[in-house]
Amino acid sequence: MRAELRRLPAALVLLAVAALVAAGCGGGGQAPFKVGVVADCVGVNRSLHDEELAGAELPLIQRGAELRGQLPSGGVGQAEVGGRAVELVPGCTELWEFSILTSEVRRLVEREHVDAIVAAGSGPDEVVLAEVARLYPDVVFIAVAHGPRELTLRHRPANLFRFAADHGQGVAGLATYAYRRLGWRDAAVVLINWDAGWGARDAFVAEFCSLGGRISKQIPIESFDPSGRDVARIPRGADGVAVFAPPFIDPTGFLRRLASGYADPAGHILLGPTITSDPTLLRSVRGALTGVTGSSYVDPARMRGYLRAFGRAFPGTPADVAGDELVTGYHDSVAALLSGLEKAHGSTAALPAALAHLRVDLLGGPVHLDRNGQAVVSPSLVRIEPGDAPAPGLAREGTVRGVDQSIGGLLEPSMVPTDRPAKCKAGASPPPWARSPSRP
Repeated sequence: MRAELRRLPAALVLLAVAALVAAGCGGGGQAPFKVGVVADCVGVNRSLHDEELAGAELPLIQRGAELRGQLPSGGVGQAEVGGRAVELVPGCTELWEFSILTSEVRRLVEREHVDAIVAAGSGPDEVVLAEVARLYPDVVFIAVAHGPRELTLRHRPANLFRFAADHGQGVAGLATYAYRRLGWRDAAVVLINWDAGWGARDAFVAEFCSLGGRISKQIPIESFDPSGRDVARIPRGADGVAVFAPPFIDPTGFLRRLASGYADPAGHILLGPTITSDPTLLRSVRGALTGVTGSSYVDPARMRGYLRAFGRAFPGTPADVAGDELVTGYHDSVAALLSGLEKAHGSTAALPAALAHLRVDLLGGPVHLDRNGQAVVSPSLVRIEPGDAPAPGLAREGTVRGVDQSIGGLLEPSMVPTDRPAKCKAGASPPPWARSPSRP
């Protein structure tokens, strides 16, 4: 055999050696691990298409992948994770068009043969995603958005995971801040009559009342009233008001009208995470709400590092767009998925178990999953800084560690938020972060 090899032309020997080396790289010749990224390309969120893809691509770029063109929609090359090549396969959807989401996920699984799906830009989309996930138990599904608690609490398919907080988890600690730091004993709550508002309201009311506080009025709003009648509904006797508004209804005018009614808005207004996570909204209300505190899904210091990395990878993208809640959601979802794949040493079969036991640092801080595949998170309390502050224009006031979907035992797993007012239950045991006067 050695004699035969010596008689082979040198070029053929080099080709044979190159083939052996190539077979030994990239996970031992395994097929690439394919991630289907379903982003908005039509409808109300179509302007975020490139940025959502960029958020998903950034974790691969940080692992060595290169952009194929000048825009994120041009795609990104492969990166090696856990000894295996990883590639992203783009998909297209439209917010709240469930048939489009369903057909696109099925295309990615059945025709593109992806190993994982990262998708869903709102709560209703996530519920549909869970039903589609049942059809493909061998594919890992990651739900991107901060959504309703019932996604992971009610009959979750075993292959679906969410590394983002639900609507209630993102509010944890805000009521304790109101009670301990601001001295509120009587609070009003303003919410948009939608799942994001209901979930945030339920968590805030449960925590505030467990401390001995009283909720004087819960004000569901279908739309804001430029004449000011929306602000007039807030009772004058309340110590302050917590505002929970989803990103698809612009509360700019309402927040300015609300702030104008207080000599010291910082002592009487608190904001939910869907407001603090909207960079464009913050820029428009910063002058009126400087110093006001809110809850946040992200830690400002981590966010600044992410924005710098995003700017290097995708120069020219404004921080207002790069910091959008959906864009950061795609980033965190893919980052968590890649960390799980690394822990699984590139094995598709071992990936679900690796994700279930994963501990990973994301933009909000350390995250791990509970037994329902739902993130246990550490939301921040943040203060709005003056207009000349660098993005994201927030300073961290504190962090609430280890928040699960029960909000420290206050919400039963069977509880589903609705448009009915939350009950103020006195005598409930406060959550762990509220038991010390110095926290949060």
